[in-house]
Amino acid sequence: STIETCNSCNCLDDGWIDRHRRDSPDKPMLFTENEGWFQPWGEAVAIRTTADVAYSVAEWFAGGGAYHAYYMWHGGNNYG
Repeated sequence: STIETCNSCNCLDDGWIDRHRRDSPDKPMLFTENEGWFQPWGEAVAIRTTADVAYSVAEWFAGGGAYHAYYMWHGGNNYG
């Protein structure tokens, strides 16, 4: 009885919503990671514009999404 969540930059592009509706029609659609991605040491920084993030969130809710985590919109790092 776990709930599958989307962990991608755009859940519509990769077909996640269609799979979720087919496999878990009685469970809410949750988007837990969207703002960016991890950066492996020494690789180029992944950059997304504010407009790209905002558009993907709008698409998400327009497609029936129930939740979106905004926890990393401010940025962050882990140099530890």
